[in-house]
Amino acid sequence: MSDRRLWLEQPCPSCHARSGLRCQTSRYGGKPSRVLHGARGWRHRSCPSCKAQPGELCRTPTGRQAGAPHTARLSYGRRELFAEEDVWRELERCGATVALVRFSGGGGRPGSIAAVTLKDAQERELARWGRGAGKLPEALAAPIWGRYALFRGHPRITGLLMWDVHERQVVVAGERGGQKFDEVLSPPRPPSRLTVMPTAPTTLRDTSPGSAAPADRQSALPARDVGEVSRVCEHCGGSIPEGLRPEARYCSKRCRQAASRGRLKGQPPKPPSPPLQTCSWCGARMPAGLRAEARFCSKRCRQASSRHTLRARRRSTEPSGATQKEAERERAEWLR
Repeated sequence: MSDRRLWLEQPCPSCHARSGLRCQTSRYGGKPSRVLHGARGWRHRSCPSCKAQPGELCRTPTGRQAGAPHTARLSYGRRELFAEEDVWRELERCGATVALVRFSGGGGRPGSIAAVTLKDAQERELARWGRGAGKLPEALAAPIWGRYALFRGHPRITGLLMWDVHERQVVVAGERGGQKFDEVLSPPRPPSRLTVMPTAPTTLRDTSPGSAAPADRQSALPARDVGEVSRVCEHCGGSIPEGLRPEARYCSKRCRQAASRGRLKGQPPKPPSPPLQTCSWCGARMPAGLRAEARFCSKRCRQASSRHTLRARRRSTEPSGATQKEAERERAEWLR
């Protein structure tokens, strides 16, 4: 999250407040706003339209300096709302032990957040927000956008995101494409300093058939991540940079592609299929010198077979249809 004090050094594109002055409730004056407008910090975020980096001005498609920042740059970035550590502190300040975010998306539909709920150790509901209700609920939903982006190319996904304050972990579980899933989005951190009543931590488990596990294994979802200080790339042996997904196996796209090429080269070659002895169309003996996968003895036979297939498809859409006798008659006429 950028420093809001630096935002006062530039004018506000929303209310046109001058540099050094706070934002106003109206573009034509009014009272000072309680918070600074998000558009005022456009210099501290990258531009999705022209790909300008933080601190750079927006550019036109011809490379010239734009007269005003692009509209996409004036709105909050989903990862700009809160640093993750600030979210934990805010949840501790509210006295919450669990934050739940219900979401859905995919299958040709954009992602949406149904509700964001805070609960204490006694499972009492402390707060409940809808979409766009404030900065804290938007920050709690940020891992969803970081995991699935705009849900493009994903099947239908419905699930629940959980912030566990006691375990300091973020877990997502739900149904994706008709299959149950359960995933840890952040590695475990030291437990919270806030003293809470000893209650059984709320966990999200995979309820799909055939995925039953012993109780000691299901009691802690991130058990596979405990003690992992640094991860190693499976291809080059270097350390995996921070910020990548917990299940990442390679340090970069280059290593992932190189490992994929190595696996393809290591696969045994497929045995060649035996060549045909007779033509698939006229039944004559195949001449020597053709490819091993050749199906026809000549170009004429190949074209005739293609025309026959197209006619059969065309007749199949008609009410009468193409019978086997018509196909045999056509082949007999061609062989005359």
